[in-house]
Amino acid sequence: MTATASELEIHQLDFRTESPARFTELARLLVDAYPIMHVDSVEAFDRFVVALRESESFTEARLIVAERCGELAGTMRLFDFEMNVRGRDAFTGGVGAVAVSALHKRRGVARALIAWYLEHYRSRGAAFAVLHPFRYDFYRALGFGYGTPMHRFGFAPGDLREDGARGTPRILTEADADEVIAFHERMRATTNGLMTRHRVPTLRALRDVELRLIGVEDDGRLGGLMQVKAVAGPDEVRNCDELLVRDVLAEDSAVEAALLRYLRAQRDQFVRVVVETQDAAFYLNARDPRDGSDVAVAPPAAHRIAETGLGAMYRIIDVERAFAYLPPCPDPFVLRLRIDDPFLAATAGDWTFRFDANGARRDESARADATLSIGIHDLSSLVVGSLRLRDLLRRRLASVEPRDRLAQVDAAFACSQPPICTTRF
Repeated sequence: MTATASELEIHQLDFRTESPARFTELARLLVDAYPIMHVDSVEAFDRFVVALRESESFTEARLIVAERCGELAGTMRLFDFEMNVRGRDAFTGGVGAVAVSALHKRRGVARALIAWYLEHYRSRGAAFAVLHPFRYDFYRALGFGYGTPMHRFGFAPGDLREDGARGTPRILTEADADEVIAFHERMRATTNGLMTRHRVPTLRALRDVELRLIGVEDDGRLGGLMQVKAVAGPDEVRNCDELLVRDVLAEDSAVEAALLRYLRAQRDQFVRVVVETQDAAFYLNARDPRDGSDVAVAPPAAHRIAETGLGAMYRIIDVERAFAYLPPCPDPFVLRLRIDDPFLAATAGDWTFRFDANGARRDESARADATLSIGIHDLSSLVVGSLRLRDLLRRRLASVEPRDRLAQVDAAFACSQPPICTTRF
């Protein structure tokens, strides 16, 4: 697939025919765009070039490049995922490493790359697109909606509750890769938003010198999992190291308690356990939920327990396919949607859906009982379950007419579990 707009050509990189010089150009572009990679020496840069040239054989991603008059203007990586959407698998396209050459900025390259990415996955039958944004305003203007907030909790290890723990914690190795993937698939089947765990990043995490994957063996199989990393304090200060914890997943609360028991046991080495999670109620796992800062958020009585940020963003790229994931509606009605989408014409305009015991299906011949006017970004958040319609109306981001139908329409989109994303790409 090749696209040309304003002399900009976008296509998938062919590793078999591409010149070595192009990989050096790509490496330089990415290093300039992402200082966070810390490629800060000639040796590190040379290793990065080699990794790019060999990436086709060890990654599930596809490398896309944008060229203008033969000159490299931008790049991105595309990822195929199966994502749990309200209990069912949905083919979903992910994009990462979006980068534009410093010589081609402010010339529409990033927008053109994203348009190509969306059309690529639409043509393959995907209902959703997902990404981790570098700027929310940019991607929201392209139709991506907010996902579930991420919270960073900090606990004194001894304050973590381990009552009711079941199972035996152990450090996982490369030999456990298949078991890790199998466990993740079991969790994905019951966790809204969870996406496929690919083998390559799983092996990379298990090999990583700085990371540890801690599992809980429960009744002969892996029942829980988390990623931990030691974070050293300042060189001149002793006894202030922290243990960073991510991606806590457990099949039940007793197995989660076993993970907490492992963390509690580290109190001789770490002054604080820092947990990054989309579970807003995770603070209930500690006897004292304060994060150790002693900051009063709203003096004098509201103590800080977490820092909060936003992570993944979601976008509907096929309205009919996306609405097929909505649940059965016990209170049938017909809804007319007026979707504002200035970026992707295929999802803009008026749509009529019948909501009933079979879910939501398009029916343009039906007479509407209510009309929902909404932007594609907020509609995307509604469908994946990260926002409620009533909250959007309160913030003037959507409207329902007649107003007495609001409760009915809101209930049709309600989701018991916001989407959880532990995949980084």
